[in-house]
Amino acid sequence: KVSGLFSRRGFNIDSIVACRTENPAFSRLTLVVEGDEAPFTQLIRQLLKLEDIVKVRAMETDNCSNSELLLVKVEAAGPSRGGVLKAAQTYGARVLDIGDATVTIEMTGQTDEMDHFIEHMEQFGVREMARTGITALERGDEAILDEE
Repeated sequence: KVSGLFSRRGFNIDSIVACRTENPAFSRLTLVVEGDEAPFTQLIRQLLKLEDIVKVRAMETDNCSNSELLLVKVEAAGPSRGGVLKAAQTYGARVLDIGDATVTIEMTGQTDEMDHFIEHMEQFGVREMARTGITALERGDEAILDEE
């Protein structure tokens, strides 16, 4: 329902993440979209009309802490293995698995950091990758379910 609402209003969803919250009665959807302000305000009103939606909060990049997860399997046979492991360490990534010819790496951080890391890894050969999309929380002490 949510993605259909966005597409009908002409918004492209760049990223969507769904998860359980600290309260098992609620799930959280984090969507990353770009668009004009007026239709976006209308979209928020439409979301609030959906029976399962409790609250909607629009956050700007400057006003939230956000991150995404990347898993990437990189070619690492022979002498290139050292370069792959060094790059993972340099970027603050974690090695999850070392195979005979590949290394699987986990990294969390900002989208642009992920993009740079992937570009760097392309020299070794990216065999496979998966990204979660962006998840975010508002900066400061307030939580989304706090009373307003």
